[in-house]
Amino acid sequence: MHSTLEQVFGYPQFRPGQEAAVSAVLAGRSAAAIFPTGSGKSLCYQLPALLLPHLTLVVSPLLALMQDQLAFLHRHGIAAASIDSVQRRDEASEVMARARSGELKILMISVERLKNERFRNFLQQVPISLLVVDEAHCISEWGHNFRPDYLKLPDYQRQFDIPQVLLLTATATPKVIADMQAKFAIAPDDVVTTGFYRPNLNLLVEPVRGADKRRRLVQWLGERAGQPSIVYVTLQRTAEQIAEHLSQHGIEAQAYHAGLPHEQREAIQRRFMGGQCNCIVATIAFGMGIDKSDIRNVAHFDLPKSIENYSQEIGRAGRDGLPSDCLVLANRDSLNVLENFVYGDTPELAGIRCVLD
Repeated sequence: MHSTLEQVFGYPQFRPGQEAAVSAVLAGRSAAAIFPTGSGKSLCYQLPALLLPHLTLVVSPLLALMQDQLAFLHRHGIAAASIDSVQRRDEASEVMARARSGELKILMISVERLKNERFRNFLQQVPISLLVVDEAHCISEWGHNFRPDYLKLPDYQRQFDIPQVLLLTATATPKVIADMQAKFAIAPDDVVTTGFYRPNLNLLVEPVRGADKRRRLVQWLGERAGQPSIVYVTLQRTAEQIAEHLSQHGIEAQAYHAGLPHEQREAIQRRFMGGQCNCIVATIAFGMGIDKSDIRNVAHFDLPKSIENYSQEIGRAGRDGLPSDCLVLANRDSLNVLENFVYGDTPELAGIRCVLD
């Protein structure tokens, strides 16, 4: 385990929590790793995958997340691939053939892929050592990103005779952890939680009148010119407007949101990762799994949707351990938008009764 860590990944030692999670998996037990954003959850499956006899199947909720991790694995000479919705049928067939032949160590998929009949037939023919569930809080109805398809994962584990599971997440309340643990029968000792405190993050909340927000954001980012920064907003329209406003005031910024074409989002993300553009104004579509260690500033132009979202979004700053600033420009202006999201996502009691009847 330690020699693989050094020889393949180039790390002299494990970070807190990693060794306990990796040891549990290599000892043949299921485990959960609940670490703050940026503290090396992915290594907890990447290292065991090299030492386990068969394929490691990774379920991930976002395409950007998969591509980031695949790029990392390829850089370290690890045989890994994904099957995703942007591939042609012949490309997916080629990946399946590599997995069948035993060439692949890691296969990454979205949870929706498991509904595909052809893919399920393929899984019946391939021995799998480990099922990894990334962003595992999506399993729990009590989680802030609940995805109903994730509920079927325990059934899939039994159906495909996968002996072990590793759950990874950065944000899980005690209720969510208990739910995840019960669904996959993980022993309490194999739930590794390192705590969420990040001493290098400087958290700032500043009350600002709505009319002054743009001026204050320009001023704050202007003092940090050239540093990689993310500005989070609630609405796609706001992302466009604020990116344009910053650019007009000498801070080159690009908007990133789910309404942009896939290719354009990819190109913006590549430029940000490569340092050609240092400021992204984004809805929460941006940042999950972004493996950029030197993000120095995260600003919330609008209030975050929840404390979990806030924790995840500021967690993208300072992954290299160096001091980083996180600013919330706080006022009540965007409260009604957030309330509309909350009410829009929550069915009325009468509606639930009607469905049950």
